[in-house]
Amino acid sequence: MKCPTCGSNSIQVLKSKNEDSKSKEITKLLLKCEDCENIFREVVSIDKPQEYRVIISEHEKSRKAAVNLYPDEKLSVGDILEVGDGTVEITSLENIRGGRIDKGIASEISTIWAFSRDIPSRIGVSIDYRGDIVSKKVEVDREFSFTIGDIIKIENHVFKVKTLKTLERRMKKGSARAAVIRRVYGKPITSKINYRYDLTDKVVEKDTEEE
Repeated sequence: MKCPTCGSNSIQVLKSKNEDSKSKEITKLLLKCEDCENIFREVVSIDKPQEYRVIISEHEKSRKAAVNLYPDEKLSVGDILEVGDGTVEITSLENIRGGRIDKGIASEISTIWAFSRDIPSRIGVSIDYRGDIVSKKVEVDREFSFTIGDIIKIENHVFKVKTLKTLERRMKKGSARAAVIRRVYGKPITSKINYRYDLTDKVVEKDTEEE
């Protein structure tokens, strides 16, 4: 704040009164400039947090929740939010016109889409035996990293990772966190090569191929 008379930033608060409205927090101030001793009033108005809808993905299921945010708060895909007793990561934002966006301010958002960070990632694994596909599902820590070229063992299958299908694209090189991977595609290894990971104890159920 600046003195309206001399422009000084040296301001003393003489009185402060808080008022409440449905959508705003209002503070009425009586101020004194310490340089020119001018006494003046100011009103500070701040929007209250509002409730926004969150759709939280938990593997094949989803649930509705709500989070309180300030209307001018900035949101982006990848942001972490505290929702209830857990944490979620934003995967998409739906604006008030029904379009999907990667970032925006809360007042422009109608629905926040996210996945829970409090449960393991569930990932499909497809091993191609020359057209005969063996499919599994595994649950691993969300920060677990898969890399193209990894040699992995699942039960009696040893295979090399050829492709990763993430939330956004297919990858034929590089690595990605389990949190963003939908499916791992591999080719069986017949020669005796040491595998990097054994995910046998991570298998959760029989799987069917998902494109």
